[in-house]
Amino acid sequence: CKRQKISSSNAIRDLYADESGYANNKAGDVNEGLKFLLESEDSLQLEETITRHSDELDAVLNHMQVQLEELLDSVVSKCRLMAQQEKQKLCKLIQELPPKNLDRVVEIIQAHNGKSSDTPSDEMFVELEEQGNATLWRLYFYVKAVQNATRLSA
Repeated sequence: CKRQKISSSNAIRDLYADESGYANNKAGDVNEGLKFLLESEDSLQLEETITRHSDELDAVLNHMQVQLEELLDSVVSKCRLMAQQEKQKLCKLIQELPPKNLDRVVEIIQAHNGKSSDTPSDEMFVELEEQGNATLWRLYFYVKAVQNATRLSA
C-alpha cells in the first residue's frame, strides 16, 4: 500500500481556527479572560463559559475525527489487494491484540460493513475472507499502530 505523507505544521491550528474562530485571539487576551473568570465570584458564569468552550472543542474534535476517518478510507481504498498469507497474518495479529483494543477492531468492521450493534457482545466471529479490501487494510494499519504504541511504551 502506498503511503502518502501529509505535512502541514499548521493544519490542526487552521482547522481549529476555521471551526471555532479562536485562532484570532491572542494568548494574552485568553489569559486575561481566564484570570477574570477565575477571580470573579460568579461561579455560574464560569461554569457556563467552561461548558460552552468544552462543547465547542468537542465539536471541533468530532469534526476532525470524521475528516481523519474519511482520509484513512481514501488512502486504504487505493491499496493493493491483500494476499491470502497477509490475511492469515492479520488474523493472528488481531488475536494477539490486548482485549481493550478489540472494541476498535469491531468498530472498524462495523463501519465498513454499514452495521452497528447496539447490544455489546463478549464474542464476535469475523471471517476476514468476507471483508472488503479497505476493511482489511484499515484493520492491518490499526493493529500495527497498536503494536508500535505497545513497543514504544515498554
